[in-house]
Amino acid sequence: MTDTPEAPTDLGDAAPPPTPGPGQLHTRAPASPLTPLVTAPMTVDPAPQTSGGLPGVAVALNDTLRKAGVRQGLRLLRRANQDPGFACPGCAWPDAAPSSSPPRFAVCESGTRAIVDALGQRRAGPQLFATYTIPELARRSDHWLNAQGRLTHPMVRRAESNSYEPIAWSEAIALIAEQLRDLPDPNRAAFYSSARVSNEAAFCWQLLARELGTNNLASSSQLCHEASRVALTNTLGSWRGAVDLDDFAAADAIFVIGQNPASNHPRMLEALRAAKHRGAKIVSINPLREVGLVRSRDPRRPRDWLGAGIEIADLLVSVQVGGDLALIEGLTKAVIEADAVDRAFVDAHTEGYEALASGIAAREWDDIVARSGVERAQIQAAADIYIRADNTIACWGVGLTQHRGGVDAIEQLLSLLLLRGNVGKRGAGPLAVLGHSNTAGCWTMGVTPRPADALLAGLERATGVTMPRAPGLSVSDAVAGMQRGEIDVLLGLGGNLLSAGPDTEALAAGICRARLTVQISTKLNRSHLITGETALILPCLARTEAGPGAPQWSSFEDATGGVRASLGRERPVAAGLVSEVEILAQIGAALSPDSPVQWATLARDHGRIRELIAAALPDCEAFATELAPGRPLRLVRPAHDRRFATATASGKAKLTIASSAGPTPTLPENALLLTTVRSHDQHNTTVYWLGDRERGIHGYRRLVLMNLADMRRLEIEPYEQVELISHFEGVERRAPKWVAVPHHVREGCVAAYFPEANVLVPGAAIDPRSGTPSFKSVVVTIAKHT
Repeated sequence: MTDTPEAPTDLGDAAPPPTPGPGQLHTRAPASPLTPLVTAPMTVDPAPQTSGGLPGVAVALNDTLRKAGVRQGLRLLRRANQDPGFACPGCAWPDAAPSSSPPRFAVCESGTRAIVDALGQRRAGPQLFATYTIPELARRSDHWLNAQGRLTHPMVRRAESNSYEPIAWSEAIALIAEQLRDLPDPNRAAFYSSARVSNEAAFCWQLLARELGTNNLASSSQLCHEASRVALTNTLGSWRGAVDLDDFAAADAIFVIGQNPASNHPRMLEALRAAKHRGAKIVSINPLREVGLVRSRDPRRPRDWLGAGIEIADLLVSVQVGGDLALIEGLTKAVIEADAVDRAFVDAHTEGYEALASGIAAREWDDIVARSGVERAQIQAAADIYIRADNTIACWGVGLTQHRGGVDAIEQLLSLLLLRGNVGKRGAGPLAVLGHSNTAGCWTMGVTPRPADALLAGLERATGVTMPRAPGLSVSDAVAGMQRGEIDVLLGLGGNLLSAGPDTEALAAGICRARLTVQISTKLNRSHLITGETALILPCLARTEAGPGAPQWSSFEDATGGVRASLGRERPVAAGLVSEVEILAQIGAALSPDSPVQWATLARDHGRIRELIAAALPDCEAFATELAPGRPLRLVRPAHDRRFATATASGKAKLTIASSAGPTPTLPENALLLTTVRSHDQHNTTVYWLGDRERGIHGYRRLVLMNLADMRRLEIEPYEQVELISHFEGVERRAPKWVAVPHHVREGCVAAYFPEANVLVPGAAIDPRSGTPSFKSVVVTIAKHT
C-alpha cells in the first residue's frame, strides 16, 4: 500500500466475537410470496484475505461437472467467448480487442457458473407445475426456483386458477396477439426486457412494440446503468465506450468506483493485475472493503492458485453511502487548486470551464468532507495519485449509478477526467462496467422509451412501418402505471422484473392488476409466480444451444463498443424449444399478418434481421456486410477520437457541476444508510448458492452487514435477529427477520443483499434525470426483532 492516510476499513476497534459454527444458528425468514420460507443453518467464517485462486477454480469445476459433465463442460468452456464460439451470458467485459483473438480460456468463475447453470440435469417441465401450485412455488427461495432447471414447455395460468398447465405454442401465440389487438390503446401494453438478450432479439423486440404503436420499452438497463448512458451522452455526446481493453496496458492510474470486480466482473481483475505489475496506481472507492480489490489471484494461472496473490488497490477510500458526488467534487477542487488543469485540452475540446471552476470554488472543504464521509487528507491522497498520472482510466459500476444523484455524480467524474485531458488518448478515459452482457447492444438496437427522431426515421425507412412519436414508459414509469391500473398486458423478454425492481410489495400489487403477463424465459423465477389474471411462460433456447434448421448466429456488444458473433452448437435440453427471435417473430406474424416487416421470414433468418439493423440504425451498416463468426466489429466511438459534436452546439465536450450540493435530508434518530449488494454466489437476480464465499458467509442471505461500532452503539448483538425499516417522505417500509452480521462496512452504513432488500427501496426515490431507482442509498433504522 502507498504511504498515505487510509480510511478505517476494519470492523471496529476490537475483533468481532466468535462466529457460530455449523448448525449453531438456524434462521427462519417469514413466508409470503415475496419473502419465501427459508429454514437453514448459517455459518460465518473470517472473510478470505485474497480473492480467486484455488477456491474459485474448485467452485467453477464443481458447478461444471455437477451440471454439465466432463465432456460437455470442457467443450463449453473452450468455446466461450471465442471466435467462432458463443458469448458468455455474464457481464459485458470485453473478451479482447476486436483486432485480436481472445485467449484460449476466456471465461471466469462467474461466467462459468452462468454458462453451466442453463445445462443441469433437472427440468422445470409440466410435472413440476402439476406437483406444485403457484402459491406453493412462491413459498420457495429464489435459489430453489432456479435450481429446478430449464423450462421445457409453454405453460399457462388461466384466470381463477392457481396452477400452471401446458398450452400449445400456437394457442399461446394466438392468445398474446388477441390480447394485444384488443387493447383500447397500445400504450396499455408494457415491454420489459433483460439486457442479456442478443442484438437480433433486442431489435425485433423494439420493432414489435413500435409496430403495435407504443414506445413503452422498459429494460433492466434502466434499473442499473441508465444514469451512465444519460451522463455520457450529455457530457461527451455519445454513451459508447471511450476506453479499449488495451488502454489498461498504458494507464498510469485506474480509479474503480462503486464496483466489486471479483464477484461481478472477474475478468477485469486480469487487467488490473497486469496494470499493477506494470506500476500503475489503483484507487478503490467503495463503502465496503471488497477483498478482490485488496488482493487477488488469477484462477486461470495454476501458479496463482495458492499463496497471497497480488495486492490490487494502492488506496482504499471508504466513502459514505451516497457520498460519491461530494468526493468527486473534492477531487475536482484539489485538481483546480493545484493548478493541474490541462488548459490546452480544456480550451480546445471543452466548454463550461469558468462555470465549473467558480462553482467548485464555492464548495467548502468542510462541507465536502461532511457529505462524502472522507477526511480531506485522504481526498488529497487520491487527488495526488490522479494529478501525478499522465493517463487515468475511471471505471464505475452500479454503486455510482443507483442514487438519486447518479447522473450528477457521473457527469462530475467525466468533468474531472476532461480537466486533465483524460478522454480520447491511449491509457485514459471513462468506462461504465456493465453488468449484463448486452446492455450496450440493447441501447444500440433502440430499446429505449425515448427514441431520437433519427432512430425512428431510420426504422421507418427500413421497415415501411410508421413509428410512434410519443415518449413511452421507462421501468419506473411502467411500475407506477401498473400500480394505477394503466397497464393491461406486460410482456417480459428474459429478466425478472419483480425481483429486480424497487418497492417489491407495491410492484407485485401492480403486476397483479394486469390482464395478461407473458414471460419469455429459460429458467423459473419469481416473476412467473406474481402474475396478471392470465399468465404465460414461454421457454426459449439458451445461447449455447442450436435451434432447428440451418444454424443461426446472433451478436452481442461489449462495454467498449466491440461486437462479436455468437453461435450456439449444443443440443437443446428439450425438444420443441425455439429461440427468442423465433418467439418474437411468431408474435409479430400473428399480430400483424400483413406487416411489411414480414415477420415470418425473420424467425429462422437472423441475417435478414441484421440487414434491417444495417438499414435502420445509425453507424450499424457493417452488421450486414462485415460482422460474422470470427469477424468482430468495432462500432463508432466519437469520444475515443475526441469528437464531441452532439454534446454541445459548439461540438465540444461539456464541463458541468451539479446545480447544488444537494439537500441535507432530515434523518430519523439512529438512522443508517443502506446499500444493496450482490453476493459472490449470484449473478444479478440469479442466486446460485445460499452464501457469499468472498465475505465468509454460508447458508443464508437475509443478512444486514454492519460495522461493529454501529452494532455496539445501537446495542445490537452480532448475529442477532433484527427488523429493517426504511424511511422516505414520511412512509415506512418494514422488513422483519434479518440477521445482523459484523463486516467491513464503513461506520454509519449497512449493506444487504439484492434482491431480498428491494422491498425496502422506495419506488419514488429515483434519479430525476435518468429514472434510476436509489438501490444504493436508502435511509433505514434497525429495531430488535420481537
